[in-house]
Amino acid sequence: MILALNCLLMVEKLVLFDKIYDISNRVKKEDIYLRYFKYLKEHVKGFSDTSIKIKKLRDFDKRFEISISGPEEQFVFNLLKKEIGSTNEFNDIKVGKEFRGTLVDVGKVGFGLFVDCAILNPRADVLINLHTLRTQLCEGKERSLKEIIEAYDFIDHFPVFVNITEIDLAKSKLLGKLAPQTINFFRKILEENIEGVFLSGETKGQFKKVITRKGHFRDIITFKRFGFLENLVLLKEGSDAPGIISHIGNELENCKLSALRPEKIKRLRTKNE
Repeated sequence: MILALNCLLMVEKLVLFDKIYDISNRVKKEDIYLRYFKYLKEHVKGFSDTSIKIKKLRDFDKRFEISISGPEEQFVFNLLKKEIGSTNEFNDIKVGKEFRGTLVDVGKVGFGLFVDCAILNPRADVLINLHTLRTQLCEGKERSLKEIIEAYDFIDHFPVFVNITEIDLAKSKLLGKLAPQTINFFRKILEENIEGVFLSGETKGQFKKVITRKGHFRDIITFKRFGFLENLVLLKEGSDAPGIISHIGNELENCKLSALRPEKIKRLRTKNE
């Protein structure tokens, strides 16, 4: 299936960062194409002479390949790379470079968290090891990975930004740490005592509709869209994230939700050994 905004001229190809998961269980493939196309249009308003086509949803990594053509194709190409992100070649990875990513296989190992930063050829996830997580998220306290996951309520597809700290070319392995903008995000939650609800598996529009229909729109400070299927709402003081999750969860089939609660994070950081 191919959709277009308009046409002509030189063509740039781009594989976008967003991963499309569980589509067979949620909606028809054609609907996903239409909804993603609408999502792309939101990012490129004002470029009516430049065409975007969705070429395919790649089977092996569930990411969309698109083509861009028209008089401003290079500008649109760079805009989408900046705002949505794209795949990265392993050979282009440098120590210190920052990447957007999402957590994968959360809790399946005890020595750290893996982050999918769309790194290919060869495919490699970035490992944030337990020592680094303790330093960045627990003020150096000797906490287990299980305790960290539970306190931050980390789930698969949770969005983070990482800086690369080590590259093992022989084993095609990468080590990293959380980048400042992710650390600052958690700091904001703690300093302002804000709870939040993170959702993976549905678009911002559908998430907002459910929140509104279930009467929780008044609890929301802001919506934050991290990706096509990854969204967060920050809540007003006094709102209860687990309570909202319990109330809306049945309306969001095959989606995963987690509660960001500053009190749980504070306890992780301050409780006695």
